[in-house]
Amino acid sequence: MTRLVNALVNTFVLGAALCALIAGGCRSTREPPGTRLRIGFFPTVTHGAALIALQRGTWKSLPVPVEPRAFGAGPEAMEALFAGAIDACFVGPMPAANAFLRSHGEAIVIVAGAAANGAAFVVGKDSGITSPESLHGKRLAAPQLGNTQDVALRIYLEDHGLRSRERGGDVQVMPISNPDILTLLRTGKLDGAWVPEPWVSRLQIEAGARVFVDERDRWPERRFPSAVLVVTRQLADARPDLVRALVQSHVATVEWARAHPDEALKLVGDALFEQAHKRLPPKVLAEAFAHVELTADPMPAAIEKVAADARRLGYLPDGSVRDAIDLRFLNYIAVQHD
Repeated sequence: MTRLVNALVNTFVLGAALCALIAGGCRSTREPPGTRLRIGFFPTVTHGAALIALQRGTWKSLPVPVEPRAFGAGPEAMEALFAGAIDACFVGPMPAANAFLRSHGEAIVIVAGAAANGAAFVVGKDSGITSPESLHGKRLAAPQLGNTQDVALRIYLEDHGLRSRERGGDVQVMPISNPDILTLLRTGKLDGAWVPEPWVSRLQIEAGARVFVDERDRWPERRFPSAVLVVTRQLADARPDLVRALVQSHVATVEWARAHPDEALKLVGDALFEQAHKRLPPKVLAEAFAHVELTADPMPAAIEKVAADARRLGYLPDGSVRDAIDLRFLNYIAVQHD
């Protein structure tokens, strides 16, 4: 990893770690943990469980007021969590693992899964990309440096003997927001990108792009974690009853969505419209939603692999993320169901 990438990554993780250390001391001067519940999420189909809960008013049944907040990508959301601006968040497994390891387990815990699948490496129709070898000299993107798709893209390159420019290779890998990826791919100024849904489907339908690598093909049983639910360690320790209620609400939302797929699809579309003020075409929304599995399964082994991949790139320090997953809340719910 070159000094440039290290500097960019460490700006986030070291600043976040310092915020994590002082957040515990500062929060008590503002309000006790659990007085309200500030929940982060992304306006993406992989965060469908959060969008459905928001639309159905499910969080209103929680024992404290809930304040939802939308983010654009995982590292940004984790910065907010470290700074004490949010208490819980739906986020990709890579930023969650990063937050756990960089704070030595003091900042966050994963309390449930949120989604599986729903990400792919998409290339432009005139990119000339037909094989890994044809990626030499290409311009590629992921939504943000250090997020889950960024790691997937860079690992794919490494696995095929390719390197980004920062690592001495000739493939340009840039952090670009999803809307800008669409514009650049449509105009031919970008050759490809690793993105989550609904952007995989949007790039295909609106920009004439095609899927070059379905990320499912790179995982056993064609299943990988694309989103998890995390809470601050402070909240989990101080208000386990509130976290239990949140997880129980999340599990109920996932079960409802599976039992009512058509209604769930509509609610996700409505939520995305409210966030972006533009409604996804029905075909795009249906395609995107069909590629995502809403789930409460945190997939511990898969999260460990995500962390190992990130460590291989120099994004993470040594350490296990096994203890990042706090199963006591899901286990409690499972016992209640029995």
